[in-house]
Amino acid sequence: MSIAFLPAVRADTGMLTWDDAEIAQALDAFVPRLMEHNSVPGAQVALMRGGRLIYERGFGIRNVIGRAPVTPDTLFEAASLSKPVAAHVAMQLVAAGKLRLDTDIGLGLEPPWLEPGSDGRVPSITLRQILTHTSGLSNDLRRSSHALITTPGEAFAYAGEGFDYLGYAITAHEQKPFADVARARLFEPLGIQETGFALRDDQLSMMATGHTAAWMPVALVALPFIGMFAASLALVFVVVRLVLQQPRLRMGHLTLPLLAGGIASMVVVLELVGLGLATTVFIIAIVFALVVALAVTLWRLLFHVLGFSTVRPGTVMRQDDQRSGFWMRLALVLGLLCAVPLLFANVPIPLRAAGDVHPASSLRGTAGEIALFAREIMSPTLLEPSDMATITTPQVHVGKGVSKSISWGLGIGIRDRVLSDGDTQRTLWQWGINPGYASLLIVEPREQVALVVLTNAQSGGAMVQELGAHVFGGLGEPANWTLPGEAFAPSF
Repeated sequence: MSIAFLPAVRADTGMLTWDDAEIAQALDAFVPRLMEHNSVPGAQVALMRGGRLIYERGFGIRNVIGRAPVTPDTLFEAASLSKPVAAHVAMQLVAAGKLRLDTDIGLGLEPPWLEPGSDGRVPSITLRQILTHTSGLSNDLRRSSHALITTPGEAFAYAGEGFDYLGYAITAHEQKPFADVARARLFEPLGIQETGFALRDDQLSMMATGHTAAWMPVALVALPFIGMFAASLALVFVVVRLVLQQPRLRMGHLTLPLLAGGIASMVVVLELVGLGLATTVFIIAIVFALVVALAVTLWRLLFHVLGFSTVRPGTVMRQDDQRSGFWMRLALVLGLLCAVPLLFANVPIPLRAAGDVHPASSLRGTAGEIALFAREIMSPTLLEPSDMATITTPQVHVGKGVSKSISWGLGIGIRDRVLSDGDTQRTLWQWGINPGYASLLIVEPREQVALVVLTNAQSGGAMVQELGAHVFGGLGEPANWTLPGEAFAPSF
């Protein structure tokens, strides 16, 4: 979906040549339509220009159930926008002589965070490799093992797990939690009060609830249940028929498969989503109630369609009753078809625990406060300009077969885009996806413009991409501010 506004002096630089009032008017009109098109319940947008926050607004609702409005003070999960923030904290420690870019970050750490390799030694990974996503680690933050999947320094492979390693190292060197280090070294000096990697419990009431399509939580519960139930049922069938020599299964024989399926569902939800046991059991109970209701409906529909529910020969009944059978079958079919779109409707998911800290993904805050961090990138006060120049200089090319315009600096993406007049526009960016949330940070240092977009729906990924292209230019171009497919896995 594209919406035309007043033409810019340079059409391929989006809104950068517009005045502040024109930008505000365009965003006020455009964002709600884009939210509706992408089924996004709520969003926040902040635009920084010349060191001033010229636009900050909340749109929509925090939760499709409670329907409280999003305000500029509403907190969102910023997902991978956490990474450039964590990188800045790390570079402050480099400037202070507490970390080194090209020295093994695990030296002196007890116990070691990384698992030993086949030779019994803990592999060497440098801070530079972590910040440029060449550490050889995974992007799955829920892995119980911390083992390499590729050789460090070999190639770019997006690895959120490396930032957890960084958080562990910073905690060890500073002798206090990573979230506290970030607050003392970055958030407090920049006047950022509510945004952080860990939240106070009272801040949870200000959080926008994440939303996903209904089929995702259903599949998360149903698929492991069905798999384990089928495997257990096959085992029970073999035992009953071959060992116990019984002719058929009884209801009592389903107890073990049902227990195995239920336990498998809980393990998957606990491991992948990280919810508490009580919340997991509650969610699974609700999902199973809905699935059972759907299964009963499908079963009755099948019997009606196949004619198994018709009356037996010789039964006396009125002609009107016979006609009603056809209409009942038709009603069931139409009802089922009407229910299918509900699987794609947004449903809220549980909030992340306030103290759940991941330097790769747990940043929660407002678009306006994250824009203050973006201003620090454009006009550094906590690092020397030379240090910021190092951070924002391309270090590694991103992915195979991807345009050379996309590279990675120290903790932040870099895109060089050739304009129609031959000039080059350099933007710094980070895109984020967490379960139920999508976000985008774009910084254009030369024009001193930064955009922060936060949404509370996983479907917001397309929205933040298009909004970024409208503001900075490049709408319709194949490569916007997203990671190449071979380098990105939304498991963080």
